[in-house]
Parts: sequence; structure tokens; C-alpha cells
Amino acid sequence: MERSVKKLLLNVVIAATLAGTLAGLGGCVSEDQYQRLQTAYDQSQAQLAAAQAQLAKLRHEMSSIEAQIAQDNQLLDAKNGGVASLLKERNALEARLAKLQAQYNKLLALAGQAPTLPRSVNDALSRLADEYPNLLAFNKKLGLLRFKSDLLFALGSTVVRPQARAALHDFARILNMAAISDNELRIVGNTDDVPIRRNNASVMNPTNWYLSTNRAIAVMTVLKHYGVIDRRMQVAGWGKTHPIAANAPHHRGNPLNRRVDIFITPIKLRYNPYVPASEQVVPAGNQTGLVPASSPPDMTAGQ
Repeated sequence: MERSVKKLLLNVVIAATLAGTLAGLGGCVSEDQYQRLQTAYDQSQAQLAAAQAQLAKLRHEMSSIEAQIAQDNQLLDAKNGGVASLLKERNALEARLAKLQAQYNKLLALAGQAPTLPRSVNDALSRLADEYPNLLAFNKKLGLLRFKSDLLFALGSTVVRPQARAALHDFARILNMAAISDNELRIVGNTDDVPIRRNNASVMNPTNWYLSTNRAIAVMTVLKHYGVIDRRMQVAGWGKTHPIAANAPHHRGNPLNRRVDIFITPIKLRYNPYVPASEQVVPAGNQTGLVPASSPPDMTAGQ
């Protein structure tokens, strides 16, 4: 295209030269020579007009190309900005993932450590489980003593069997050992999926939720009778919702799911100045500097 324009410009120069020649010759040339020069001049004028049109077209195309380049640059800048934003977000997510992974690794390491209960307590609980193998089992890692409900209670009952009270008595003595005398306890009742039968007992236990919770309360009551301070104990009932084995089809249950779990937690009982001293213990290594009061302080003075 550039060569064409140069050729046209050259023709324009020739045309200008011819025009000057014609003007200089005036009437001193023959008719034939004049006609040839005139024809060449006319052709040059036509080529000049074509060159001007082509130059105008080229300028328009160049303007369009420059506009497109500017638009592409804007899109590229916007795209680069979007990429930068995405990279920033990805880096933030990677940092968060690394933090969560570190927390998970820490928890995983803690889960693999030795149990929080003192060795003397673990040994005592292991001996208790060996003494009553048909009634209970001990899990060191969880600090869990699991009682079989079928041996603790009669069917549908919340009254602790006499033969099971001896095991709970021995368990209470362990709970009152100095090493864990201020550890809190969580007593949780569980049932299988056998529906409650409609009889006199169902008045107090209309559903498995009631039965599991009331059995936990019954165990707590026996432990309290044997000297475990009730403020250390929390009771709960899961009903049939937390089985540890498959129940038989058609709601026929499973003896493994009928149980009472007692967790000895690492949480220590805190002294409460609003509770009489007779109903609580001062935790070992108490850092509060407070002495249990014989009665709650009067909070209404001056009102």
C-alpha cells in the first residue's frame, strides 16, 4: 500500500512537470504533441485524485486501528486488575487454610497425648472395671466409665438395682480421691430405639428422652448419697439418638445402646461465693484467695 502511494505521488510530480511544460511551450508545439502532453496531464490528475482518496482512506483506517489499540489496552489493564484481585483473594485463602491446618494439627496432637486424668486415678478406674466386667467398662483416652443400663436398671425403670449400687459406691470413692476431687462429671443416659410401653411407668417416662435423662439423674442421686458433691455433676439424656451399635430392625433395639456414660472432665469445679460451704469444695490450688462462706453473702444490703 505504501509503494502505491509513492507511485501516485511520483505521478503527481510528473503531472506538475507536464503542466509547467505545457505552459512554457504555449503555442510553439504541434497539435499532436500538445494532445499527447494533455493526455498525460489528465492521467496524472486522475492518479492524483485517486492517491488523495487512498490517503484519506488510510488515515481513517489508522484512526480505527489506534482506537482499537486504546480499547484493547483498557481491557488489558482491567483484566490485569481483576487477576491481581483474584491472586490477592487466593493468597488470603491459602493463609487461612494454613492457619486452620495448624490448629487441626495441634488438636490432633492433643488427641494423641496421654489422658488428662492422673495415673493413680486411671489405675483405680481400671481395677474397678476389672472387678465389675459385666457391669461397666473404662476408656482411658476419654476418661469415660460406661455402665450397662440392663444391669443398672430393670426394664423401663429408673431405680438403680441394689447389686449395682456397690459398684457406684466404689466409683464414688474414686471420684473423691484428692487427685480429682474437684473435677466435674458429666452423666449421660442413653437408650435404644425400642418405644416406651404404655403402662404405669410411662407416666414418668413417656419417651426415651425422659427415660435416659431420669436414669442419669438416678445415678447422680446414688453418687451424691455416697459423698460426691452434686455441684460437680451434670446430667443429660440423649434418648435413642446416640447409638454405639446398630439397632435390630423394626425398633427391636440393642443392649449395647442401653447405657449410662460418665465422663470425668478436665474442667475443675470453681468456688462459688453464693453457695453454702457445705454444698461445695474449695478446688485444689484455688487461686481466688476466697474462703467458702457458711452462707451466701447478703446482696440486698443498702437497698
